[in-house]
Order: sequence, then C-alpha cells, then structure tokens
Amino acid sequence: MPDLRPPRYHHFVLLLWEERDADGHRQAWRFSLQDSQKEARIGFKNLEELVSFLETWMKDSSETDSSKKEMTK
Repeated sequence: MPDLRPPRYHHFVLLLWEERDADGHRQAWRFSLQDSQKEARIGFKNLEELVSFLETWMKDSSETDSSKKEMTK
C-alpha cells in the first residue's frame, strides 16, 4: 500500500550576493542558507558547494525519515 502521508517540508532562506573587485568587476557569486528551524546560517563559496550541501541534506533527511518509519513498525 502506498504511503499516503502528506509531503514533508523544510524551509531555508537563501541569500546570494555578488562580490566585486575594486574596479567593480564581478569576482564571484556567494551564497548562504539560513535554516528556519535552527536559525543556523551556512555559507558557500560557490553554487557547487550549495548544491552539494542540499543533495547531502536531502539524502540524510530521507534516510533519517526512513529509519524512523522502520522503528515505528
């Protein structure tokens, strides 16, 4: 029987800004996420770091949720 529980949500606030050199030329985009539940803020040097964090977070979160389901059976 399929799992009919409602979807689970988690909120992050995404901040992004452009760093520029003294001449006004773009150096890099920077990113940070603020976890709405823990009020923790995590900084990232580039988009790849941000995406890697989110992929790991989703995997770990799903595994934690799966292990909770197993424990309640």
